[in-house]
Amino acid sequence: MKRRLFLQGLLALYPALRSVAQGTASKRYLVIGDWGTGGSLQKTVAASMNAVAGEYAISGILSVGDNIYPNGVVSADDPQWTSKFEKIYALPHLSTLPWYAVLGNHDHRSNPDAQIAYGQRNPRWHMPARWHTWKDTVDGVTNVRFVGLDTQPIMQGSPHMHEQLTWLEETLMAAKEQVKIVIGHHPIRSYGHYGDQQVLLRHVKPILDRYHVQLYLCGHDHDVQIIRNPSDSFACIVSGGGAGSRPTTKGVNSLYAGTAGGFVMLELTGSEISASAYDAKGHCTTHLRL
Repeated sequence: MKRRLFLQGLLALYPALRSVAQGTASKRYLVIGDWGTGGSLQKTVAASMNAVAGEYAISGILSVGDNIYPNGVVSADDPQWTSKFEKIYALPHLSTLPWYAVLGNHDHRSNPDAQIAYGQRNPRWHMPARWHTWKDTVDGVTNVRFVGLDTQPIMQGSPHMHEQLTWLEETLMAAKEQVKIVIGHHPIRSYGHYGDQQVLLRHVKPILDRYHVQLYLCGHDHDVQIIRNPSDSFACIVSGGGAGSRPTTKGVNSLYAGTAGGFVMLELTGSEISASAYDAKGHCTTHLRL
């Protein structure tokens, strides 16, 4: 009897022991965009992010652009850094988390390079260049390659467009990580106010498909959407509800659509990706394996 109970106990533990052996520890990130207004909705969403970060171990915050409204910042010492970033996210479970940021169209209205310079003042702010890449380790087996784009010059067809697209291709070609996540401000796919961005569909999507990128994160539309188009190698997550709200809809390829503020928690378990959408009050409104 005792031997049988002992064996049953081992069998019950076997899946968990196997997961540890295979290195299926999780990494979690909060994804937020279009946040830097200093207004009441930003503060509400920040409080909810803090609550989620108190419940789960969060490795960092992925900021998908439009970091400071309405016109970005003029310098690394701009007082808006204090009023619209530092004070609002000075909450117990957020205050030490690193932010990995890309530029949005509003950030380009003033001095986008001031956001790069701010990282030298505040080590929590990671934006070493207008487009940049970094690596993280999920577990002892799985690594993730993050690629941050500056989609504004691509949307505008500026001289920096082809330079950046060449860099994107070379970066993904060289990436050996099992998971590849690309971050930009403008959506490739959206059923919200702006819809699909044809410039990105034409110039960025083929590169992401070619190198089997699993996920594209963005904002710009002030809502939260998760879209899985069967013609894409990647799922598209729009997380632009950090401080503003616009109506959105569910389309034929929508997995989720929500408005009135919110954010996304991204979870990597081995090479598996899941996403949880939260509303402004911190209620989890969907959890999806992508």
